[in-house]
Amino acid sequence: MEKTMCWIAQSQQKRRAGTEMELSNSVRTWPVQWSGGSGSGSGYDRERRRWSPVDWLLVILLTLTAALTSFTDLGDRTAPQTFWKPSVSGEGFIVDFGKIRPVDRLNLYEGPGARGKTKIDWSADGQKWELYVKVEHKTNRVFTWKSEDKPVHARYMRFEAESTGYRLYEAAFFTKGTTVPIPVQELRDNGKAGSSSEGSGTQVFDEQSFAPFRPDYRNSMYFDEIYHGRTAYEFLHLMEPYENTHPPLGKVLLEIGVKLFGMTPYGWRFMAAVCGTLMVPVMFAAAKGMFGRTRYAFLAALLLVLEGFHLVESRMANVDIFGVTFTIMMYYAMYRFGETAWRNGGLGKGISWLALSGIFFGCASAVKWNYMYGGVGLAFLFFLALRRQYRRARSEGEQGLGGRTVLTLLAAFVFFVAVPAGIYAASYIPFEKATQAKDDWHNLWQYQKNMYDYHKGVKEQHPYASKWYTWPLMLRPVWYYGGVDLKPGDAQSIAAIGNPLIWWGGLLAMLASWWIGWRRRDRVVLTIAVMYLSFYVPWMVAPRSITFLYHYFPMVPLLILSLVWMMRWWEERDYGKRRLTIWVCVVAASLFAWFYPVLTGATMSREVMNIALRWLPSWGF
Repeated sequence: MEKTMCWIAQSQQKRRAGTEMELSNSVRTWPVQWSGGSGSGSGYDRERRRWSPVDWLLVILLTLTAALTSFTDLGDRTAPQTFWKPSVSGEGFIVDFGKIRPVDRLNLYEGPGARGKTKIDWSADGQKWELYVKVEHKTNRVFTWKSEDKPVHARYMRFEAESTGYRLYEAAFFTKGTTVPIPVQELRDNGKAGSSSEGSGTQVFDEQSFAPFRPDYRNSMYFDEIYHGRTAYEFLHLMEPYENTHPPLGKVLLEIGVKLFGMTPYGWRFMAAVCGTLMVPVMFAAAKGMFGRTRYAFLAALLLVLEGFHLVESRMANVDIFGVTFTIMMYYAMYRFGETAWRNGGLGKGISWLALSGIFFGCASAVKWNYMYGGVGLAFLFFLALRRQYRRARSEGEQGLGGRTVLTLLAAFVFFVAVPAGIYAASYIPFEKATQAKDDWHNLWQYQKNMYDYHKGVKEQHPYASKWYTWPLMLRPVWYYGGVDLKPGDAQSIAAIGNPLIWWGGLLAMLASWWIGWRRRDRVVLTIAVMYLSFYVPWMVAPRSITFLYHYFPMVPLLILSLVWMMRWWEERDYGKRRLTIWVCVVAASLFAWFYPVLTGATMSREVMNIALRWLPSWGF
């Protein structure tokens, strides 16, 4: 036993000595160049980047876990598909229940159009009519069930278009205490249909099995889905796109889910869930390449799975999940370019990494402009890496440095100017096909000007808007959805809120890593710092005055990488301090489970939500 304990002590001393020597070597070399986190100059073997069967097994398990949380209860796979679109005022129809029935609720489901008015009257005998409700069709009603509660005893309901411009997909009347719509015995049009009308009153009552008694996120759009999910549908059906305040690529990707599963909640959210799930192996691959160890790649991907903001964005038809995934790819590829030396065929490999970085930069830019901010960081990292590669090659006496430098600069111009511009322009093809205006490619610049003017002119106050300096502390999460028609004392919310350990602990870890990494000249820390600042600093001077916490989303993967970097640094200094890493994961998992109800829209006690989940007075959900 004593020999065993002596052997363990000697092993720990050797490990500490090796770590101290590595740190000492890193510090001695920093005046010459920044050392790589897992490449030359850091003591890590490049071969460790290669994936082993263990890597694949862990990635599969983590990806399946992410898929389970993203796709579970994502939304209904059915929704009304047929509609009535009146074209003249006065057009309408009469619904006959067959006998007088108690009517307590009307549920309406609408589609694109979002303008116009409908008057609905009720009658017990078909002679005397009284107003039941006037419906003003608005954007926030698109593909959303809306309820109108009014108790009457009626046999007939008369629908009449007062002004046109809307599509009514389905209507259903309910009696209090039941969840099945009142059956319709007969429906007849009033004979006033215009020549350009589409459908008839029959289409408004032909899919009653899809009509829910209670509107919910599972059967309706919420928050910005009414813009992005709707526009994906309009691209697919060559309708005039409603949303044009962001480039089209995100909506083009959402369109794939609509093609596969129809215009249903599951369909319009499908691709966001796919991308949110795939972000996990992307994160694993990036961390594996940066840290050179399966352990730290697993930690990075695990923390992403446990990140609340990531889960919320993976479960809604919004486009940010696409942009953030592309940003991880683009700055990881740039990091790998910086790690590739020119010798032994490295020039071609480096240009390949540049190509990947430029392609994903173009994709991110074609989703939202704010991801374009990362281009400044990429440029800084590129020129720093080019300078480092040039100096290294010159110190080793290599020939042809001028030609290699010129070739690399030309490649950078192609992959960071021409290629992104081509991707960005190509993303407008579905927009051009769908728009009814006589536009052509000469108007592409006008589209950009219109977008800039829109964002510059956003002045409307929003109860969940927040300033850039509040984002790192997560002072004002965005309340995406609040349930209605719940039992007394119940609550149902979906809030864009992150895992407190990852956001607050990650912020501290990032600041600490900047200090330590600067002294060690660590290129992983350099990449994280440059990309974080390039995404964040522009918001300090952006002309848009109304901003939200979700604009901070691109920084969240960088917080995770900072946490992992600090855990690695801590473990290198003392092998026994791996216990801290375990506790970080345990606390992160516990907080993820703790906040899970407000990440997924689960129904819970309002009292529990207010006491247990609303940690700060500014957290409103």
